[in-house]
Formats: sequence, structure tokens, C-alpha cells
Amino acid sequence: MTDDNNPPRTFTSQEMRKQPLSNQDRDIIDRFLASRQAHRQLTIEVERQLREPLNHYQHQRLFYQDVSDLTHFRLNFFQHIGHFLQKSVAVTYQLEFWDRKSHRKLSFPSSELLRADQCAIELGTAVETITYEKLGYKLRRTFDIQNRHLYWQKSQFYVNGQPYPFVDGLMLLQQRLEVRTFWLRDSLLHIRDFT
Repeated sequence: MTDDNNPPRTFTSQEMRKQPLSNQDRDIIDRFLASRQAHRQLTIEVERQLREPLNHYQHQRLFYQDVSDLTHFRLNFFQHIGHFLQKSVAVTYQLEFWDRKSHRKLSFPSSELLRADQCAIELGTAVETITYEKLGYKLRRTFDIQNRHLYWQKSQFYVNGQPYPFVDGLMLLQQRLEVRTFWLRDSLLHIRDFT
């Protein structure tokens, strides 16, 4: 039993608990497990209606929870693969938001993604542009923002400033990057990992 003067003891990962869970601990865990079960049931229902796993949508980057979800994905990208791309093919990144409520346009390069992370846009458009400067390629993805969630709307590919069929553009990009990285040659990563 604990009181305000004696906070509950926390155990390190190396220690063993010598007492069973208290009723209070069990109630807290029950609430957590009920929440997890409700989430699982909702996921099953949504996947049944969509006729495919939600992971497919997330893996294909067809939606993001909110602006922060997108910016964290890109921050992670630029700490790993994006860093290689910046060095080898002079990749640049631009994230733009058009907020339909405030009628503002906001624009952030990759170096300002933490600042972009602070944006709370309820209704609008997000456009991310990845430019592969040394290759003359540009990839642009457009998302509708509704209730703070981002939903993919379209992807575009450009070669030397001219529109180019998207899949063909990705194939060109893959061919050009394969000579620069064993990751693609040896199928350790896929072209979507570079976009």
C-alpha cells in the first residue's frame, strides 16, 4: 500500500516483482487492454470494408495521421536514406501547406521540418516535393488535409521540368540510382524507399 509520502516502487528491467498486481493495477491494465481490443476490432472492421490491410495504405503512404506524422516520417527519411541522396544526387525537399481556414501558405525545406511539425492544419492541402538535382528529376505528392488527417491525392514525376508518366519516372530513377548504391542493386531497399 502506498500513500502520498511513499510513492509506489518502480522496478528496473533487471528486478523481479515479488508481489502480485494490486486491484488498482489490474483495473488500470484492464482499461488499457479494453482499449487495445476496441482498437483491434475497429481495425478489423475497417480492413474488411477496405478489402485490404491498413498497413498497405500506410506502407504506400496514402495517409498520415496529421502533419506531425508526415514530418516525422521525413525527418527519419533524411537521417538515413535521404542523407545519402543529399550527398550523391543533391536531393532537396520542400513541404508546402495551404491552410484553407486561415488562407495562409506555408513552406518548409528539409532543414525546417521541426518547425513544420508545429503546424496544426485542419483543412487544406499539403504538397511535398523531392528534387533530385543532379538527375534533373522531381517527384511531387499532393495530399488533402481534412480533420487534420492527410489523404494522398496524386503523385507526379517530372524530368527536366516536364511532366513524365509516374511509373516510368520511378523506373528511370531506379536505373539512375542503381549505379550509385548497392542497396538497390542487391534489393536491400526498394525504389519507394528513395522517394
